[in-house]
Amino acid sequence: MDKLPQELIDRIGSYLEINDLKKILLLNTKLQRAAERYSEAFSTYTLTEDNVGDFLDFCGGRLAQHLRNIKFRTSLPALDTDVFKNNMKAFEENPCRDTVDELREMDEQFTRQVNLLFTTLHSIEQIRSLDGHRGFELEIYTPTRAVDETKFCLHRAITSWRIHIIAPESLPRIECIRSLCIQDGTRLEYVDIANPPFRKSDLRILLDLAAPLSNLQVLNCNIGGDEFVKGLDVEEARYSLQDWPGPRRDSRHDFAKAIQSVQLPTSLMHMDLDFIYPIGAADWIDQRLQMPNLVKPAIHDPFSSSLRILSYQLRTMKLRVVADESLFWPADESTPSWPNLESLSVMFHPVSPSGAWYFEGSCDVDTGPNEGFEIGDLSYPPLEYTDEDGNADYEVDWDFNFDSHPVYAQYRVKPVNKTLEPFLTAFTKAAALMPSLKEAALWSPLMFYPKDMKEYEGFDYKEVSQVVEGELAWGIAYTKPRTQCFTDAIGEDFAAFRQMWWYVGDWRPDPELLDLFRLIGREEQDDEQISMYWGDPFNSPGLVERGMFEDWESWRFHH
Repeated sequence: MDKLPQELIDRIGSYLEINDLKKILLLNTKLQRAAERYSEAFSTYTLTEDNVGDFLDFCGGRLAQHLRNIKFRTSLPALDTDVFKNNMKAFEENPCRDTVDELREMDEQFTRQVNLLFTTLHSIEQIRSLDGHRGFELEIYTPTRAVDETKFCLHRAITSWRIHIIAPESLPRIECIRSLCIQDGTRLEYVDIANPPFRKSDLRILLDLAAPLSNLQVLNCNIGGDEFVKGLDVEEARYSLQDWPGPRRDSRHDFAKAIQSVQLPTSLMHMDLDFIYPIGAADWIDQRLQMPNLVKPAIHDPFSSSLRILSYQLRTMKLRVVADESLFWPADESTPSWPNLESLSVMFHPVSPSGAWYFEGSCDVDTGPNEGFEIGDLSYPPLEYTDEDGNADYEVDWDFNFDSHPVYAQYRVKPVNKTLEPFLTAFTKAAALMPSLKEAALWSPLMFYPKDMKEYEGFDYKEVSQVVEGELAWGIAYTKPRTQCFTDAIGEDFAAFRQMWWYVGDWRPDPELLDLFRLIGREEQDDEQISMYWGDPFNSPGLVERGMFEDWESWRFHH
């Protein structure tokens, strides 16, 4: 075995299961190196401010050649018994809310940790053992902050003020990162209160952290699902869990301001940005409630416009977002350009940034005008204790069972043409200007479960979908000729013609809009032929399960 070349030993090791790799680890040097490589035991390093020294030692050793992924965990000083005792008078006067000084201190703490990360990355670039490395994947988690339930109220764990990076332009340039992902610090699936609680990040930190990474190719994020509150029948619970609309709106607008001055690396080719992660709370909002207008005082959504600007240089883009038509087409009617964009998927939330819904119910539900409420001074969380906080604390504490108070009022599955058609029109105009476009999907995740709505008593759910009454999708997909088709249920793989799938229930576009869809890919293919498939043959004419779009996304967008 010692006489065999390392390349052959590595080849043998690539076929072994993890338990077999453990068995050969100590047999000889060549087998040890094969086991180290294919076990992936050294491919990921979780970095915190407490183990920077160990990380630098690791990067200076032989095993660093196997490192692929760096996870950076951030945290803020806990609100514990000692903190309470040392500041008892202040917390007794203001038990619920972060003060201006506390918010500034948290920004400083987070900034210090980000600076530590970047100086550490700069240090490992000087280590010769990493010469020739193809680049790391970097995951940065938003900061968590442990809160002692016995000393502090629930409002200290559920916050709306965003965390910021101070003076991001001072971060050193880094060359060793090829992929960046911003991730919520705590998983939120199936829970209402994160453990430990985490601070919401200002959206512009995506730009602040990506800009210094001169060789960045991939930018991802999984954040934002906590901006939504599931339907609850207790007013104090809704008050306590809410994401106050003021900071939410400001974060979107600040992102747009930053895009004017922050220069992202020209190497960036792929974006997978999920701003509704996880989607659970967004699925279960009470759809009868009026939503905030996140656009005003602007006319069109600045955040959507900024994402469009970011997309111009990309090859692939996957978005999950609350967006309007400026995501695809500029308000000034200037002609945009996407010379390299090949794959595009946009999942748009059923409510637009203005608060107007893209969808309505099959039955008449009196919810007032289809528009959002304006954000004002009262749309921001207080900086000191209020009577509303006291009332909410009395009714809703750490032991409150949110699962016992759901409101099932999810019913919007029918397009509102006044809101949706401008969005679809902008998409068609943009897609027609994407000469490299191979495939695209534009879809919305719909939830149909109006169990608590009297208007739907006796309603036949199969009028909406034949397959499921919950997680549905409304959407459209496209592929160019000689491209694998969107679904094998209908259509032709690698067909010689363009194909388009319409999973839109019994809705149909007007002739003018349909003609715009026919223009997608027509000029590049120099062929008018396009096959249109209307609905799922197993579910027609109802809506499909959203898994159809999710499965396609997971298969096509993996970097």
